[in-house]
Amino acid sequence: HYFTRAEYDTEGENGPSEQSRWARRKLSERETHFYHTLTDAIITECVERGVGTLAVSWPEDVRESDWGKTGNKKLHSWAFDRIYQYLEYKGEMRGVEVLKENEWNTSKTCSRCRDDTKSNRVERGLYVCSSCELVANADCNGAENIRQKITPSPHGEDRSNGCVAQPSTHLFDRESGTFHTREQVVS
Repeated sequence: HYFTRAEYDTEGENGPSEQSRWARRKLSERETHFYHTLTDAIITECVERGVGTLAVSWPEDVRESDWGKTGNKKLHSWAFDRIYQYLEYKGEMRGVEVLKENEWNTSKTCSRCRDDTKSNRVERGLYVCSSCELVANADCNGAENIRQKITPSPHGEDRSNGCVAQPSTHLFDRESGTFHTREQVVS
């Protein structure tokens, strides 16, 4: 049974009710399972593709920023530090180095010509460079900039490893407790 957000926050005269404490504990267990399953799927894919280094973008100062009451609740509760720790220990066990990389400026800098004009980020998912006319998914452009920090390529060579160039969506199946690509779930 999944509870509404309000049911997790119910308080009685003498503190949280037994049902509320149980619901919070259950939610915490589900989140932990989800994070372990997610990080295991990521590290498994790295091993299968022969990826030796996984760069994780690190959002600096996200918890120090004020995004309003609703925004703060969502952003400040991100589990990126917990997910990073899971990735790090699972990667170490399976031979994948996990690096924390600052994501500052990566989404507004062109991964081809290094132009860093803020207006190149046309809208949420679209990046169009005004200098070299590169058109790319904004997240892929940012990921390529992070990859270049970790493993610079000689000038002129293809820098794609296929993972950044072909993003895909993986959906979590609550019944099996595993991740599948959207194509596997739909078909």
